[in-house]
Amino acid sequence: MNLIVVSFEDFTKDPAGARADSVPSPGFPDSWIDALVGTGSVFSRDEAAPGAVKTIGLRFPSGEHAEQFCLSVRKVANLLGTRAHIHKVPANQVDLTLSEASRHRASVI
Repeated sequence: MNLIVVSFEDFTKDPAGARADSVPSPGFPDSWIDALVGTGSVFSRDEAAPGAVKTIGLRFPSGEHAEQFCLSVRKVANLLGTRAHIHKVPANQVDLTLSEASRHRASVI
């Protein structure tokens, strides 16, 4: 199992951090993230604002699927006025990470 946690920067307070052609965003558009997930599954999701994802936790069936998602989400986030910070969880820490997420009341789906 390949576990990834992605957080998105809120550039609405500091628009200079956003790409020149983009409108600063508080997070990643919800509808876009669903389209990019593909074969993955979401285990947690926190919103920055209605319709904008702040942090998302995902599982992917293979490393190749996870890597393709990472490449895509970085590029699209940049175009949409935010920046993606990707945290890959090592395979031996997946169970611990998921239990910690539920212990801290992460919005597990």
